[in-house]
Amino acid sequence: MRSFKWPLQRNTIGLQERLSQIKFWATADRFTNGPEVRAFEKEWSDWQGCEYSLYVGNGSVANFLLLDAVKEKFFPKHEKLTIFAPAINWATNISTFFQQRHNVYFYDIDYTSYSPTIESVTELAEKGIKPDIIYLTHVLGISNDMQRVKDLWPGVMIIEDCCESHGAVDSRSGAKVGTTGIGSTFSFYFGHHMNTVEGGMISVNDRDLYNLMRAKRSHGLSREMLPHQRNLVEHEYSDIDPSFLFPTKGYNFRNTESGAVLGRVQLKKLDAWNKKRSENYYAFCMQMAPQHWIEHVATPEGNSAMTLPFHCCTERQASHLKKELKKRGIETRPFLVGNLLLQPFMSGYTSPIKLPNTERMHTHSFYIGNNQFVTPADIRALAQELKCVF
Repeated sequence: MRSFKWPLQRNTIGLQERLSQIKFWATADRFTNGPEVRAFEKEWSDWQGCEYSLYVGNGSVANFLLLDAVKEKFFPKHEKLTIFAPAINWATNISTFFQQRHNVYFYDIDYTSYSPTIESVTELAEKGIKPDIIYLTHVLGISNDMQRVKDLWPGVMIIEDCCESHGAVDSRSGAKVGTTGIGSTFSFYFGHHMNTVEGGMISVNDRDLYNLMRAKRSHGLSREMLPHQRNLVEHEYSDIDPSFLFPTKGYNFRNTESGAVLGRVQLKKLDAWNKKRSENYYAFCMQMAPQHWIEHVATPEGNSAMTLPFHCCTERQASHLKKELKKRGIETRPFLVGNLLLQPFMSGYTSPIKLPNTERMHTHSFYIGNNQFVTPADIRALAQELKCVF
């Protein structure tokens, strides 16, 4: 039995990143929301192909801030929004909906691109439930089928959660994730495609939405707004000191200059790292697709492959496989976190429709890590080991 050292995450902060930190701390006199943050935001916007980006504390607050600003700008008369989202998701994404007192309904996803299933969307429609916003999660580096999404909900506003899918592209259109909806969010957590230790980014093309989020990120202060909007607000409230004028409810969601320095170094490496992840995933698909105990393999086309997922034919096979992988030094994890509706914080919530694929993924699916340090040779060796197991 071969032993592997195959963790879910690997440290990507190397010598270049460490030297950049030493230089920053030796020379900087501004430590938050300064020139490095602005430069990182500009470089990210150029890479992502959007007009504006906002660097924030983490991916969770990126989701919270974007939804909060969208509600204020586009739905000012709505007390609550009706949001559709997948139940294969991250906990703080869903917590955001409840914290902001919105109504949420969950749709099922398929195994090919983790996109909404037509059956679940049709069932919600037949029950008379109509969304104000589609909260679309691109799962683990694989883009949703964006044409299907637009066909299912023509004209409905889309927010794209790309926190684990940096650089993935839609296999049909070739469009990069995060370029279709009103806004998109990304996470730079330590274990993701690139990292600033903790960090997140919001990308949008709407200038007014961007301006509103700039203020909200920093307590709601008008001085954080773009010059034209700032002048208008300060003129309207001329009896208040403009340095401490709060025209919107805000938060402290800023991030640090040192984090931005890390991000600028890592962003230059991201395309090469994603290419390596995709090569690994393609090798994984070629090895796993013929196996009789593998039920589904998601498309290798255009993804940035944060992980290597196993969708087994039976729950027993999944359980057995996880044990065998553990014996070989390979860490496993539930598929994202499995079916979020089963989590304790969701107690009291009842879905009006069944989610058969979501329920099956909860018991039959899991994943192992993928990064630029894994090689196709590792994957071939792993596949050979697993053939012996089964």
